[in-house]
Amino acid sequence: MATIQNYVRPQRLYRYRSTKSYLDPEMEVKNNLDREIEAIEHACLYCARYTQLNDPMEGTFRSSSSLRQDDRYRNIKSEIIDEKSQTGICSFTEVQNHELMWAHYADQFAGICVAYNFSMLLRHLPEHVSFVRMYYSEKVPVVRHSHLQPDQPAKMILSYKNYRWLYEREWRMFGQIGSVSYRKINCVTHVYLGSKIAPEQKDRITRAMLALRIKVSDMKVNKYALSFV
Repeated sequence: MATIQNYVRPQRLYRYRSTKSYLDPEMEVKNNLDREIEAIEHACLYCARYTQLNDPMEGTFRSSSSLRQDDRYRNIKSEIIDEKSQTGICSFTEVQNHELMWAHYADQFAGICVAYNFSMLLRHLPEHVSFVRMYYSEKVPVVRHSHLQPDQPAKMILSYKNYRWLYEREWRMFGQIGSVSYRKINCVTHVYLGSKIAPEQKDRITRAMLALRIKVSDMKVNKYALSFV
């Protein structure tokens, strides 16, 4: 039987982050910048439920005809749905200089982008954590009849996105819902600042990263090109 091998993986993965203030469920004003600095200082990543993500098609799937004919079909489908709801997701991308990503996920160039050493993350995250390179398709994923544990088809479903999201070049981390520690602060290698970040926020994050010995770079926009200095 042939096997699938992954010989190439990126050296860095990136997360575009908002620095805006927001209201929590108790109607208290919280600061996203505080949250992002604390996450770096405490060497942790947050895994969300798939229902909290911005794609309304997230987690959609179709059952094959053979699976629908199985006497246990209702139970199998229910187990997969339960497993999806219990799987935490943390999203990364392969690029730090993508204009649409800065616009959509980093406050329209007023946020930040955090760079991680991928190999170090793999070494220092818990064993139950896994990564997948997202698969983009025009068709909904199909769950076929098999003897796999429910978590495997659930993660397969959560590894699919509509092909229109292809530009994101997403890598997805699966873990427990909530905070997941990677234990080593120096898994973060760099923080990039958007061109529209507020001066007071720039000062705060620059001082915080200096104390952690993490490099910070400013975005420069030159006509249709982005660079960092």
